[in-house]
Amino acid sequence: MTERRWLVALLVLAAALRLFAVFDYEARHPHADAPVIDEASYDRWAREIAAGDWIGDEVFFQEPLYPYALGTVYSLTDGSRTAARLVQVGLGVLSVLLVWMLARRVFGERAGWIAGALFALHPVAILMPCLLLKPNLFVPILAALCLALAGDRDAAPKRWIAIGVLGGLGALLRGNLLILLPVLALWPFLRDRSLHAWKPAASFALGAALVLAPVMIRNLAVGGVFALTTSGAGTNLYGGNALENPYGVATEFPWVRGVPEHEALDWRLEAERRSGRELDAGETSRFWIRELGHSIAERPEDHAAILWNKQRLTLGAYEVADNHFVDWDARYVRVLGLPLPGWGFSGVFGLAGLLAWIVLRREVDADARRGGDLLALAFVAYLATIVLTVTSMRARFPLLVMLLPFAGYFADRALRVRRAEGVARYLLLLGVLVAADVVVHADVFDAGQRSRDLAERDHNLGAELLESGRAAEAAPIAARLSDEYPHSARLAILDCAVRAEVVFDELAAGAPRDPRHVDALQDCLARLQAVFEDEAVSPRERARAAGVAGRIQDGLGQTARAERQLRRAREFMRADVDLLATHARLLHELSTSAGEPSPELDAVRASVLEDLQRYGDPDGWAPRLSAAPRSR
Repeated sequence: MTERRWLVALLVLAAALRLFAVFDYEARHPHADAPVIDEASYDRWAREIAAGDWIGDEVFFQEPLYPYALGTVYSLTDGSRTAARLVQVGLGVLSVLLVWMLARRVFGERAGWIAGALFALHPVAILMPCLLLKPNLFVPILAALCLALAGDRDAAPKRWIAIGVLGGLGALLRGNLLILLPVLALWPFLRDRSLHAWKPAASFALGAALVLAPVMIRNLAVGGVFALTTSGAGTNLYGGNALENPYGVATEFPWVRGVPEHEALDWRLEAERRSGRELDAGETSRFWIRELGHSIAERPEDHAAILWNKQRLTLGAYEVADNHFVDWDARYVRVLGLPLPGWGFSGVFGLAGLLAWIVLRREVDADARRGGDLLALAFVAYLATIVLTVTSMRARFPLLVMLLPFAGYFADRALRVRRAEGVARYLLLLGVLVAADVVVHADVFDAGQRSRDLAERDHNLGAELLESGRAAEAAPIAARLSDEYPHSARLAILDCAVRAEVVFDELAAGAPRDPRHVDALQDCLARLQAVFEDEAVSPRERARAAGVAGRIQDGLGQTARAERQLRRAREFMRADVDLLATHARLLHELSTSAGEPSPELDAVRASVLEDLQRYGDPDGWAPRLSAAPRSR
C-alpha cells in the first residue's frame, strides 16, 4: 500500500473513533444538551455572538477566539451543537495530520507514522471533539505553528507574517502562548545567529500584531483598560500558585462561585474588599499579581513545592480533572473504554525520546538538529507556562503536539541501532526509557484521588439536575455521595437541597403534608445549621448552607427566619442575582406585613437596594422595596 493510502487509512481511523465518541456522547451523556461550567460559558457566549452581539460590553476575561469561532458555526447552523462537534471532529483529524507531518519532517517517515497513530488513538484527543472547549481549535493551530517553524529556513516576510498570525491566534485561545510570543520572535536569531534575522523577526511581530491589536483596541474601547487579550492574567497566576491550592489544579476559591460568568466579578469584589477601594479589570489583575508576589516573598519554599507538584502532575500518567474527567466521561462514551494508549504510554515514550534526543542529537545533520531542538524548546517552554498557571487534563493536552514526535523518534532510533553501536546503545535507550517511566508513573496524588474526582463529577451532575427541576433524578446521586463522604459539607448541602426540593415537589403536586415531610425538612435544617456553625468549613460552603436553609424556611412559610438565613448567605454571595431577588421579595413581604417595620430591617433593605442597583434587578424589586413602609 502506498504512503498516501496508509495516510488515508490513519485519518479515517481517527475520524471514525471521534465520530463514534460524538454520537455516543450525544446519545448517552448527561451534558450533551446541557453544557457545564466553561462549556456552558462558551456556549452561551457563542449564542450571543450568533444573535448579533459581536462586540460585547466588557473587557474579555476568557480568551475570545473559541467562542467567536463557535458563534460563527452556530450562526450558520441555527445553533446546532451537533454541527459544532462535527466541525471539531474535522479539526481533530486535521491535528492528526499535522502531528504526522511534523514528526515526519523533523525525525523521518517512521517517526511520523508512530506519532500520528498515537495522537489518533489518544483517549483525550478522542473525547475532545465532544466537548465545547478551546483545545479543539488551539491544538491544530499550535501544530501548524510548530510545523511552520520547523520547516525550511526561508526568511520571506510573507511566510513569517503567516507564522506571526498563527502565534497571535494561538494567544487568543491560550493566554500562556502570549508569554511565548517574544521567544518565537527571537527564533530566527536563535536559528541563524545573524543580524539579517531581524526581517523575519519583525515580520513575525507584525503578523501577531495584526491579530492582537484589534482585540486590544476593542478592550480599551469597551472597558477603558489596556488588555492585550484578557484581564484574567492576574487571577490565573494567583489561582494556580496560591497556598490554598498546593497542587496547582483547577479549584474553587472561597470567594469565587464556580460558574465562569461570575468569576471576573467575584475576583474583583474580593480584591475590592481586601484593598478597600473600587477597581477596574486591569487593576484587579494587577492586585492579584501583587498578592501572589507578597505570598511568594513570605513563603518561597511552599510556593516552590507547588511548582514541583504541578510539574510532576503535568508529566504524570494521571489525567487531572477540571470541567471533565476522562474516567467519568468513559461511563457514557464507550470507545474510551478500549485499551487506548493514553499519557501513561505516550508520555513514557515521548519523554524517553526527548531524553534520547538530548544525548544523541549530534548524530544527525544540522537541519534535523534544528527541527528537533525547536520541538524540545517548544515542549519545555510550553510546559513552563502550564507549571506557572494551572495544570489539568486539557491544559497539558497540547503538549502532545511536541511530545509525540519524540515518541516516534525514540521508537525509530531503537529500531535502527547499528551493530557497531551494540549493547551500549541499547542500554542507553533502556536507561532513558526507565527514567521516563519513573517520571510518568510516580505517585503524586494519594490512592483515593480517582474516587474523589469521580464523586466531584457526580456532585456536579446532581447539582445540575436539581437546578433543572429534576430533583427526583438527583436524589439517589446525592444520597449515595452523602453516605460515601459523611464528613463533606458540600455533599451534605447538596443532599439537603435535593431532599427538600423533592418534598416541595410532592407538596406542589397535591400530596398532603404529613410528619414524614416535616421530619425530612427539620433534619435538613439541623444538618445545614451544623454546617453553618462549623468554622472549619469554607465561607462559601457556609453561605450555601445558609442559602439552602433559607429556601427551606421560605417554603415552610417562615418568612422572618428565611430572611435572616439569606442575610447570612449574602454576606458571601452578595452578587448572586437570584439570591438577591429572593432576599428582596422576603424583605418586601416583611415590610408590608401587619407588623411594625424595624430599624434593623430598614438597614438591610438599604443594603439590598444598593446591591440591586449594582448587580442587576431583572425582576424589578427595587421600586417595590423602595415604596414599602419604613420604621418611624
